[in-house]
Amino acid sequence: MFFLLMKKWLTWLGCVLFVFSTNGFASDALTELERAAKAVSPADGIELLNKFDLKNSKLEAEQQAKVYYLYGQLYEKTRQLDQSIASYDKGIELVKYLPITDVLIDSHLERSFALYLQSNDPAAYCVDRKQALVYARLHHNSELLAKTLTQNAFCFNEPKSIHKGIALLDEAMAIVDKNNLNVNRKALIYNATGSLYRQVGLHRRGYDSFEKAYQTWQSINDIEDMFNMQYNMLSEAISLGHWDKASQSVEAQFSLAAMSTGDNDMLFFSHLNAGRVALRTYDYDKAVLHLEKAVSLNHTTQEKYFISSNYLYLGLAYMRSGEAEKAADMARTFKQDDSFAANQKAMLLQADAIIALDEHDPVNALNKLFQVIDIEREINQSVIDNEVISLSLDHNSALAEFENELLGNRLAINELSLASVKDKERINELKLSLFFIIVTVLFCIVLFLLISRRTLKVRAQTDFLTGLANRGHTFKKGQKIIEKTIKKQQPASVIMFDIDDFKSINDRYGHHIGDLAIKSVSKRTRRWLKKHDLVGRIGGEEFLIVLENTSQTEAYDIADRLRHNIEEQFFQFDDVTVELTISLGVAALNEHTTTLIGLMKQADDALYRAKFSGKNKVYLAAECA
Repeated sequence: MFFLLMKKWLTWLGCVLFVFSTNGFASDALTELERAAKAVSPADGIELLNKFDLKNSKLEAEQQAKVYYLYGQLYEKTRQLDQSIASYDKGIELVKYLPITDVLIDSHLERSFALYLQSNDPAAYCVDRKQALVYARLHHNSELLAKTLTQNAFCFNEPKSIHKGIALLDEAMAIVDKNNLNVNRKALIYNATGSLYRQVGLHRRGYDSFEKAYQTWQSINDIEDMFNMQYNMLSEAISLGHWDKASQSVEAQFSLAAMSTGDNDMLFFSHLNAGRVALRTYDYDKAVLHLEKAVSLNHTTQEKYFISSNYLYLGLAYMRSGEAEKAADMARTFKQDDSFAANQKAMLLQADAIIALDEHDPVNALNKLFQVIDIEREINQSVIDNEVISLSLDHNSALAEFENELLGNRLAINELSLASVKDKERINELKLSLFFIIVTVLFCIVLFLLISRRTLKVRAQTDFLTGLANRGHTFKKGQKIIEKTIKKQQPASVIMFDIDDFKSINDRYGHHIGDLAIKSVSKRTRRWLKKHDLVGRIGGEEFLIVLENTSQTEAYDIADRLRHNIEEQFFQFDDVTVELTISLGVAALNEHTTTLIGLMKQADDALYRAKFSGKNKVYLAAECA
């Protein structure tokens, strides 16, 4: 195989050298040079180009620019981005003062792509795209104009400017339909449409657009672009919380990575995305596994933004797994990238919060997280921009119309009389007003229903006297806690207690004082527990506490402190002073008892033993065996 490749390479090289020597770098020679460079690997193509002395080649300026453009593409494929950008620089410099040519526009577009790969910063790569569009509008190449319009649409990624990107895509689609351009061009427009929808938070529409682009590229088996669309579909599925779709997209990415040939970064991104999904679905061990694998594949990609992002994701996974030191190391590695996009402020703040926590500065860490919340709130507020949403919806309709209507329909609209135009504008204004009214009313109705549902749900789960969880909710949530701790292989314990001699309190002071005693004991109990511990009233004066990640010894200490607290402080109700005590039973998960009901039975037996032994005591279930 090696000798066959060498023979093919040498054949092309000999052909090129022959034409060069006889024609002095004529146009045919340039064509042969391009064919030769594309017939071998990008690295071999660069080596082939390096064998020729362009300075003394007799090539015209435009032909030399094409050679530099070829250099730029090959360097780009090998992710030697600095060399790629420098090659495009040389080509542009040669032809920028000549009449506009394809190579001038293409060089600007490809240089912008190299800058995108290098920085992912629109401020860096959009300058070239805007300049290319100026040239393309003065040039006579429909395919190139549609391409330039589509790439420029990606530059308008702010809520206030997205309508400009939409207008560019409308124009690009009109050109595609009018000139029957290739399938690839339509797929690129779908891709740009999905990107704009994503920017305004219309993630469901964004997902649908990216899926159309994926299916379009699938029809021509374009593996690389299919992979890119699966990446975009994954991001939208994560934003929507559609984890089934997100998992399907990750599987598709691994499949496409396996199908690809040659050196690429698909496997890196597959593991990165698998880690992102695991992180968002709380499977932190799986997240760490994939993100660590992505770190080991850093050398396969030149996209610094995603390399740095991966370190932060891994840091978050470590933090959520309880490995704070590793999390801090990853956060500091992430912060070493001084060129990381400044517009990703939330990610930078998350790293700062992890580092601050590692430096024992919890107040600063908390403030950083509050800033992250503020940023997310601002993003959400900008997304709910009625004007932007209206423009996005109009664009979606326009795409469907462009696929079914002739260009003549568009020209006919422009020929309407001024009166007809004014009437149409008035109708559109009325429709828009009606749309806003309907949306506002529906929003109010949905908001009212959500609030009502939440209120009713809380009431249905809450004990009316104490404000604690009621019996039904305590059993349901308590069982979930037990199942969760068993899955995580963590300990869990329950405490059952009731108020000693409660009947005598009711008989002596009345049910009013009895109710006040129950409420006071409930409040003191809640103060002695952690926020995530579950405490509920399961009977008249009987209570159940479910302690997550708590051993039997720890539960006993908690129960005993609670008993002392109730015993040592008198309860003052109006003019009545009451001395209260409680008896408690404690049980913990073990190999024989793995359900809440089983634990409650053991704790209840222990509670009975505490009562039988004189009350105001704590007994362990083991002591009752």
